[in-house]
This record gives sequence, C-alpha cells and structure tokens, in this order.
Amino acid sequence: MGLLQSILFATDFQPVTQDVARVAVQLASVFDTHVTLLNVLEPTLTDPAGLRKQREHATINMRELVEQLALDKVVVDESTIGVGSPVATIVRKAEEMAADLILIGTGETSRYGRPAGPTAEAILQHAFQPVLAVRPGEPAVGFHQILCPVDHSNVSRRGLQNAIRLARAFQGNVVVLSVAPGWLVGATREQEQKWRDELDRFLQGLDLDKVSWQREIRTGVPHKEIIAAARSFQADVIVMGSTGRTGMARILMGSVTRRVLQRLPCSILTVKTEDVVDELFEEDVRAINLFLAEGRELLGAGRHAEAAAKFRQVLLQNPFQVAALENLADAYTQLGRAEDAARYRRRAKALHT
Repeated sequence: MGLLQSILFATDFQPVTQDVARVAVQLASVFDTHVTLLNVLEPTLTDPAGLRKQREHATINMRELVEQLALDKVVVDESTIGVGSPVATIVRKAEEMAADLILIGTGETSRYGRPAGPTAEAILQHAFQPVLAVRPGEPAVGFHQILCPVDHSNVSRRGLQNAIRLARAFQGNVVVLSVAPGWLVGATREQEQKWRDELDRFLQGLDLDKVSWQREIRTGVPHKEIIAAARSFQADVIVMGSTGRTGMARILMGSVTRRVLQRLPCSILTVKTEDVVDELFEEDVRAINLFLAEGRELLGAGRHAEAAAKFRQVLLQNPFQVAALENLADAYTQLGRAEDAARYRRRAKALHT
C-alpha cells in the first residue's frame, strides 16, 4: 500500500456498503484518493429478463452511491456494472487500473459464525493488491487502534509498514503483536529472551518516529491469540500479511490469516509481498489433484453427494479451479439441485471467457 492514489471500491449494495463507504471517505480525505466503483452481476443464462432487472436496480443503487460519495467530496473516477464471476472480475479490474487498494465488505455474519463471506475470502486470497475488508457494525473502522500481528517475516514487515503509515495518517496507535510458539510455555528464560531478541531485530530499521505504538508478546496458537488480542485491545482493524513464514502456497492465504478470517472480530487489511506470484507448491497441487480424482471416481460410481463434497474441498483451496466447478455442477445436476448446478456452470463459463 503506497500513496493510495486509487482505490477500487467493490460493492454488492448490501447493508455493509454504508460501512465501506465511510471508510472510503476517511481514506480519500486523508490521502486525496480517487475511487473507482464496481458492482458485478453474476450472469443468468436462463433468465435474461432477470439480469436486465438486476442491472436496472444496480444502476439506481450505483447512482445513489456516487451522489453520496460526492457529497463527502470523494472523487469517483469511474462507476461500472460488470457481469461475470465477482471474484475474477474484481481481481482483474484491480490489475487493469493498477489500484493501490481493494476496498470490500466482508458480508453479514453467517449462522455458522463466519463473518467473511466466500467472495471476500476469495478476493483476499487472490488479489495482488492490499485488500481492506470492512466488517459491518461495531467497532467502526477509525484506524485509531491498529493491531499488527507479525511472525518476523518479510511479509509481516510489509504489513507493519502499512500499519505505521495508517497510524501516522490517522493519529492512531499500533499494537505490534508477536505470538511465540506454544512450546515456549514453561520455557527457560534463555529461550524466552531469544524470542524477544528476534522481535527486537525484526523491529530494527522501521521508522516509528512520531507514531504511538506498543509491543505485545503472547504465547500460544497464533490465530487464537490474534483474535483475543484484537478483542482485548478493542482494535478496529487488523493489519497482517496474507502469507508468511509458514510456507503456504502463494495463491492461498496463509493458514493463520485464513483462520483469523473465520472468526473475524473487526475489519482486516491484508498485505502480500511485492513479488507475489500466482503459483502452487507441489503439495498443494497434489492435494487438489487427489480431491479431483476422488470426486470424479465417486461421480462415476453414482455417489453424487460424496463427489460434491470432494469438489467443494478443491474450491476451498482454489475458487478458480474450473474443473472442480464443472464437476460440482454435474454432481448437483444428478442430485436434482438445478439452481446450484446452474450457478457453478455460470462461474466456470465466466472463468473461461
């Protein structure tokens, strides 16, 4: 996240849009940022009239949002209504316009307690740009209390640099959280000191001048400690790298980030490395190929529900896996779930185009 000259504000006009709009106003007022608005409609192959009606509603909502932002002196360079896969379209648009930040809502909390919806999770996984996902409701994002978990890696260093920039711009406070491994519970003083020394070396060279900040060292399971710290410090945003020293494939979010998303206590800004590449490690390729092969075998044997579960496993790791989308559509067709089958076929077709 550099000078924040351009922000892609992707919206589906759900209630969280108003929370996201307030964040856009804050960022634009401080960084003199220009905003591009994007709404994506999923194609309805069987009901063109329904798609036209959706576009009419979206056009009205888009006009109202542009007018609302204009009243708050936000410059909107472009407002677009696209048709296709929401995730692919948003990621592609961000690349085309060289956006400095993608701004989205996380969606409403589901009955399973997962605040971040599948679209938000997939954007956080696949976007090259920093992504700020705004959680609806309290606490409102004010960038006053910023929690920055670090694992002493280069990715988390970039996350901390962005947290510092936000704190400096909004006169906020940064809590630098380092979670020591669980095995350090009851460790010797020498082992504990070694971890503290590693954190000190990690912080060396960072420009913390005129920034309110504090360090916090906890011991335990990283994602649990991050969530607990966010609540205890009443953070209104978590800033963290989406890959790190865990060695996860670049196309996937780091396991810690993914688990934090599943119980997200506040909004989150994820940052990747400058040289992030869209590749899978060999073990991830093997896992995906294994799930695909097992799913196809189950599909051929008429065990359609079990096959669908295998294909969903693939999509949990890579939502853009076209073969899994097409096979899942076939499984749902056999299960009599025509609407679900049509939805996944539309997603597969959108990725082909």
